[in-house]
Amino acid sequence: MAKEKEPFQVKLSKDEVFEIKNRLMGFYENLETIQDYFLERKKEKIVGIDHEKWVDNMFDDYTIEPKDMSFEVEIIDGKLFNPSTQIVTSLPLESQIGRQLMLGVKETNTNKYVGFIRMASPVLAIKPRNEFFGVKVNAKQVNRHMINGAIIVPVQPFGYNYLGGKLLSLICCSHEVRKMLKDKYGDKIETCFMETTSLYGDIKGMSQYDGLKPFVRYQAMTESDLFLFPTEEIFSPIRSRIRELYGKEEWNGNIVDPKPSGPKMREFNKVISIIKNHLKNYDEEEYTKFHQFTKTNMKAKTKKRYYYSNYGFDNVKEHITSEGEEPLKEGQNYHKHNLSYMFDWWKKKAQKRYEKLKKENRLRDKIEIYTEDSINNKEFDMVR
Repeated sequence: MAKEKEPFQVKLSKDEVFEIKNRLMGFYENLETIQDYFLERKKEKIVGIDHEKWVDNMFDDYTIEPKDMSFEVEIIDGKLFNPSTQIVTSLPLESQIGRQLMLGVKETNTNKYVGFIRMASPVLAIKPRNEFFGVKVNAKQVNRHMINGAIIVPVQPFGYNYLGGKLLSLICCSHEVRKMLKDKYGDKIETCFMETTSLYGDIKGMSQYDGLKPFVRYQAMTESDLFLFPTEEIFSPIRSRIRELYGKEEWNGNIVDPKPSGPKMREFNKVISIIKNHLKNYDEEEYTKFHQFTKTNMKAKTKKRYYYSNYGFDNVKEHITSEGEEPLKEGQNYHKHNLSYMFDWWKKKAQKRYEKLKKENRLRDKIEIYTEDSINNKEFDMVR
């Protein structure tokens, strides 16, 4: 017998719920473009980071040519990954739950990082993946066989000068990274399918994953809502007040169970739902206005390019959908997913890029990091 749903209890006064509604709406009404949103979210993420400390570890010798470079890929912890990545990526970096592998990529001549990678648990359902497999892949198959290139970010201008984003993308679909995942998680996983999406989709007309066949291939466009979360300055007092009134003891005071995936989005949606319920109780007209506002101003429709890698196996579809009964078969591209082959492939492309920029006097040599000043002065493109 299904558990009977508890009736909603109004716990906020009319004045308080209107004040919360107005604060939220004011934040979104002040955003003129999607870039303004990323700018505001990014500023709060870099507060308190000792930029000089982390910049010292980053690649900065742009006299070295790609043909003379060598690299090592190392597992790093969050204490290094989070601040380092936060100041070099335009994305407001968020925490993730589930399995993950954080990697730093070093250029060994200089012993400095050229980029950072976070491999993480994929979402359980995504349309382009199901189209690729011809069936809806179940959670067990996703968790056992698939990994997501969640964060793949080069230090700039290493990315610009040397096609650094493509180098990191290749590393994600290498046999060496498959082994790292296996070593960390053992028999729980058997990675044979890597997927990722372009960072900003149709907001930006190109992706670092383009031009990487046969290693990485484009499948289709995703269509989804990009939720625009308010800054902590706006949302933190609202969240605290709602938790105070509606938090569950079994969830340590949270209003949603923090264990399943997407707790931040689920909590945000729960807060909005609670505000709507109060408005419906106090003022039906204001409820209708706010309900429409949440649909049009608190999210943006976006399309992202979906890419995948089969690590050079010929039959990942059959292997995954058969729950492993169909053994994996190495294809003609299997050996190309060794890092040594990938590095050689990248060097040829990067060398041409480097020489062209040098000839045209377009090489960049100033490290690009996000600070409050660089964001306010719009020194770098927030969607790049």
